[in-house]
Amino acid sequence: MNISKKLVAMMVAAVLVVGLTVGFFVARGSIGTIYARNNDNDDGEIDNVDEGELDDLYEAAFHRPADADGKKFHLGRNLKDVLKDFNNSQEMRYYGALFKAVKAYEEASRAPGTLTDVEKQSYLDLIDSALSNLLAWVATLPDQEACKATVGATEAREAIQRAYDGMSPAAKTAAEKGIFNALKKLGRPNLLSIHPKCLRTVTPSPSVSASPTASPTATPTASPTATPTATP
Repeated sequence: MNISKKLVAMMVAAVLVVGLTVGFFVARGSIGTIYARNNDNDDGEIDNVDEGELDDLYEAAFHRPADADGKKFHLGRNLKDVLKDFNNSQEMRYYGALFKAVKAYEEASRAPGTLTDVEKQSYLDLIDSALSNLLAWVATLPDQEACKATVGATEAREAIQRAYDGMSPAAKTAAEKGIFNALKKLGRPNLLSIHPKCLRTVTPSPSVSASPTASPTATPTASPTATPTATP
């Protein structure tokens, strides 16, 4: 009787061990299959971007949603190839130049000591030059319907407002006046009037006007007016 009980116990234990072992390898194989499906395509490339990742990349690199043509072209491609195309794109070249000009001013302002007026103006000239190049490039772009823009004046103003809200009181005071038009008060961005062709379905400010008088180059000029003075 005791022998039978021991035999049954051993058989049960053996079944459990075999079951756990088989289950482990089956699960491991499933994970490998999922990993391969998510990271390999028919050409054997790895790290191919899906739709969610592509949206995140566009937001991180260009601060806008992916346009339809861009999403159609990049979806499913190798991540390294997508990033390479992003870095070599004209959009990155001109906006990146403006960002670096502003960043250079920020780094200089954070260094020990105080910038002289001449030194400060030299950095502002870099920002002005980069912005001029950007606007000249924008003027060469092909026409599109205003309502199909991926970023409108409303989104631009909201982005400026979020940056403004994160400033220290001293930085907010400095941001009250513009770089290129010091006589115009630019503090409290949510009160700036905008006249977009098409209003987004976002929470509008009471100051929003629906007059269709927008210029397609209005959006890029908004950011540099506040950014350089927002030094920590």
